[in-house]
Amino acid sequence: MEMKARKQALRNQVLVRRQALSEQERCERSARAVQFLMQFDELAACKTVMVFYPFRDEIDTRPFLAFAQKRGQEVWLPYTDMKNKRIIPYVYTGEDCLKLGSYGICEPDIARCAPADVAKLDAVVLPGVAFDRRGGRMGYGAGYYDRFLAGLPAAPLLIGLSFDVQVVDEVPTEPHDFRVPYIATESGISATFPPQFERS
Repeated sequence: MEMKARKQALRNQVLVRRQALSEQERCERSARAVQFLMQFDELAACKTVMVFYPFRDEIDTRPFLAFAQKRGQEVWLPYTDMKNKRIIPYVYTGEDCLKLGSYGICEPDIARCAPADVAKLDAVVLPGVAFDRRGGRMGYGAGYYDRFLAGLPAAPLLIGLSFDVQVVDEVPTEPHDFRVPYIATESGISATFPPQFERS
């Protein structure tokens, strides 16, 4: 099976598992995963953190956004530039700075938000459809995050955030796919083996 087909088959399989979680399960597991994220020392030491805003049945990152701001971190959210197929981070100041954007995801209203300086980015909390214990990550297929990470002047701390049901034995990867050194789920935060920031 060619790589694209392998990825799509796994993507479909994992999304079905995630969608099968009840609302109560999703809320409880999400709260535990975010709590672990809040307590992660390496992330707490970062001054700037880029986080994704929850979409559909993803983990609810909103409590983390508020917590990170409260402890003095600068929080960034991605804006999707559809024309150029890229994401651009903007400084998050609160729910009132958001609007409904591409793919139906809440994102920064660029008329009211300040653009972030990517040279100062310390950490990225990454969404994903599937992760594996070697740091493999598979997104929704558009490649936005891989292109964003490839264009950064320095490698930030990368943490994948997902439910346990999204962690699989192996994610099919290609040379342009970035691996994550840490995965946060409702079971805790685990280092991937071998820990690495670079592409696979």
